[in-house]
Amino acid sequence: MKCPSCGCEMAEGHLYCEKCGMEIQMVPDFEPEFENSIIETLSTVAEEIEGSSQVLEKTKPESEAKAKKDKKKKPTSFLFRERGKNWLLASLITFIAVTVAAAYVIVSMYHRFSVTYQIEQARKYAEMQAYEEAISYLERARQLKDDAADLVLMESNYYYQMGEKQMAADILIQLVERGKLEYEDKERAYESIIYIYDEEGRYEEINFLLTSCADADIINHFQQYMAMTPEFGYESGNYDKVITLKMTANTTGKIYYTLDGSNPNEKSEVYTSPLFLESGEYQVAAVFVNDYGIKSEIARNWYVINLIEPDPPEVLLYSGTYRVPTNIEVAVPEGETVYYTTDGSNPTKDSLKYTEPIAVPLGRTNFKFVTISEEGVSSEIISRSYLFSFETDITLEKAVENVKQALLERKVLVDMQGHAQGIQGKYVFNYVTIEKIADLGYYYVLNECIEDENGVQQLTDRLYAVEVYTGAPNRLIYDENGQMGLISLQ
Repeated sequence: MKCPSCGCEMAEGHLYCEKCGMEIQMVPDFEPEFENSIIETLSTVAEEIEGSSQVLEKTKPESEAKAKKDKKKKPTSFLFRERGKNWLLASLITFIAVTVAAAYVIVSMYHRFSVTYQIEQARKYAEMQAYEEAISYLERARQLKDDAADLVLMESNYYYQMGEKQMAADILIQLVERGKLEYEDKERAYESIIYIYDEEGRYEEINFLLTSCADADIINHFQQYMAMTPEFGYESGNYDKVITLKMTANTTGKIYYTLDGSNPNEKSEVYTSPLFLESGEYQVAAVFVNDYGIKSEIARNWYVINLIEPDPPEVLLYSGTYRVPTNIEVAVPEGETVYYTTDGSNPTKDSLKYTEPIAVPLGRTNFKFVTISEEGVSSEIISRSYLFSFETDITLEKAVENVKQALLERKVLVDMQGHAQGIQGKYVFNYVTIEKIADLGYYYVLNECIEDENGVQQLTDRLYAVEVYTGAPNRLIYDENGQMGLISLQ
């Protein structure tokens, strides 16, 4: 804008020319209601002035008569009388003009410098979905209120409604980068940005946005979008025990790892349970990928495990075929514990613990024994294979049948399938071993279980013994000294 007096270019919003000092008349935008009010006021004043003139005309004869009468008392010029009337009218008009001009200036200043007015106008246009006009008013309000957070959030929402999602996110990013926000406003800003990025699947940008944030509360609030570096349960170093290494991530997803120092990826091993690091050197590398596909940085740790391997157990019974009941005895290294399996799998601390001689089962059985130290170090595994066949006409199946028949005759069972009164399910009888009872001979030892409709068995406290040559069924009992005894069922 140029000064109408000297033509100098003026800064926007200035009311005086900086060069010549000329006052600039600003013509503001008026509200229609205010303009109508001014017109009505001027019309009323005009009507009042016109009415006053008519009254003066009607009372003129009387005034003139009085004037002639007064002329004799005090002479007055016509010019003086006319000048007085015109002065009154001019003063009235001037007063009205000044009042109207002042009102114009006040309204103009209010419209230009009132934050409340700008916000009201923005909301009015937003309700009409005229978002561009609404944003223009908010821009002015932001200039007056130094980019207040509530105004930026409102403007971002208007850009979003217009479909300008990137612009909506950009002004919020600028807001949080300036800092000095109350936590509630900061949380709303981050929530709006993340909402926009999430809609468009821009998860990498969400992760970058949050990793760049210095506010721990904000990071914690939105950490489901982040892929932080996995954490290890042990620091790098030398250890003289087996390490049960746990790895954790900040949210749901998968941890991929390697033990040879290579970079892990989605084709590497997936961490599902703690890793047991025994003797040796390990370079553990892990990466976390969250549910949004965001990949973390790779974490690396080095471990050197220096352990003394315990002596293996000494199994005193050699592998072979046995035709009479035989026990397996094991010499356990001093201060250590021996574990074993019978299905061919390698024993661990979760396997059966050796506490006393083991009766060789009927048929072929593959045993494995191992010593495991307190530090969790395993010895060499010792394997044995045994075949136990007993020469008798009474098979194991026949021994079980004889027990059921005896219990049916005693009305303990109601049928040969093992059903009985007062129980849910049925009784089943499982082979335990062949035991030699002093002065009585060899017997099949059976335990008793209750099996429910799902096949789950619960052990009772009753044992049965069936003579291996005659098939005679008995209850097997132990006296107070641990000696075995029999109660015949026939």
